[in-house]
Amino acid sequence: MIQNRQARTKKHSSLAKKSDGFLDKEKPVNHGGGPQVYQVSELTRDIKAIMEAAFDSVWVEGEISNFNTAVSGHSYFVLKDENSQIRCVLWKGHRSGIKFQPEDGDKVLLFGRITIYDARGEYQIVTESMEPRGLGALQKAFEQLKTKLEKEGLFDEERKKSLPEFPWKIGVVTSSTGAAVKDILNIIRRRNPKVSVLLYPAKVQGEGAADEIATGIRELNTRKDIEVIIVGRGGGSLEDLWAFNEELVARAIATSRIPVVSAVGHEIDFTISDFVADLRAPTPSAAAELTVPLLHDTIQDIKTLNETLINSMKQKLRYYYDLLKMLMDRRFFHQPKEIFNLQIQRVDDLHSRLLRGLQQGLMIQQQKLKDKIHRLFQASPEKNISYLKENVGILEKRMFQVIQSQILLHKERLEGILKNLNAFNPLSILDRGYSISSKDNLSLKDTEGINPGDSIQIRLARGSLDCTVKKIIRE
Repeated sequence: MIQNRQARTKKHSSLAKKSDGFLDKEKPVNHGGGPQVYQVSELTRDIKAIMEAAFDSVWVEGEISNFNTAVSGHSYFVLKDENSQIRCVLWKGHRSGIKFQPEDGDKVLLFGRITIYDARGEYQIVTESMEPRGLGALQKAFEQLKTKLEKEGLFDEERKKSLPEFPWKIGVVTSSTGAAVKDILNIIRRRNPKVSVLLYPAKVQGEGAADEIATGIRELNTRKDIEVIIVGRGGGSLEDLWAFNEELVARAIATSRIPVVSAVGHEIDFTISDFVADLRAPTPSAAAELTVPLLHDTIQDIKTLNETLINSMKQKLRYYYDLLKMLMDRRFFHQPKEIFNLQIQRVDDLHSRLLRGLQQGLMIQQQKLKDKIHRLFQASPEKNISYLKENVGILEKRMFQVIQSQILLHKERLEGILKNLNAFNPLSILDRGYSISSKDNLSLKDTEGINPGDSIQIRLARGSLDCTVKKIIRE
């Protein structure tokens, strides 16, 4: 990573020289002869242009302090040493390229550019990459990634796949020039020369190694003839083995459909790949031994199983031979007709039971038929018609009597109602000599409102009189 950015840092000195023109020129003056007066934003803009031109790529080493990540995903912190400090910003897009989680107190080497934050007029480093300094920082990055992947379940034993017992083709992802691939090939050839090996050459150290290792795992997974994959390299320092501690490699191993054996470094070396892999081998040589069984041992196991199978078959044959001999000594083998005597007797017994069953069934059906004929006779229409005729005559007499009694009853009720109506009929009073006087069709009850000369009408029992009032006598 450092080598790839050397070209950018070479521009630093030349850009700094170009900026000397800004720094050395005299204080600007206006055309009136007075000094040039800047606005704050104008001055800040010019300083920002000078700073960004002079320090567009810098490497800075220091200790992180006040590290804080905003809701937006951007991180802000201070980089300091014994005498000074400078503000730094790490944008979210560059955060994904950092292989550890920065924390307060971490010693780091960061690469970025100097700029000015206009709102506060403060200069700061826009961080593009960051690397831990020292083995302690690398170990911390290792522990952080290990804890993260363990929480996601990538180390769980339940998700680990079993290795094939007798693989015929093995994929290997390692350096084509290292000692590891030679050890693997020699041991596999010695243990079982019939097993073939497909090598995917990849860098196992330095920048880009993790990408090549992960790509190799994915490429081997596209083949259907690969039964197991060995990923590893020989021993080295923590920095040398760091490609196998990258999250990219760990996730490639975790998503592999083919079982993966991790064989990195020596027996005392542990990497993230060892925890994620389906099997961890202490060395590349041990990986070959764990993956490929000895052909001689396999052939010997097959011979042993073959002998065991033959002995088992002999015992089975001996058992069935003795059983057959014992059965042949029995009487029915010498007089085979006796085998059928019991069956003939059983047939005769079943025949007798069948006849008895048919007879009983026939009797039951005959009795049911008689019962149905009797019910049918009882329900004959002729019998019901004669019965109905007798009942109709009786009903006619009863109906005639009821009608007569109802007529008499209603007649008596009607006569009573007529008598009551006549008793309350006001016209019947007129028959006794009374009359009804009225004026303008209104009945008169007294002389109120009647004057001499008024015309009134008098209704009698038979007929009516139209009279004129001559005299009014009021009592």
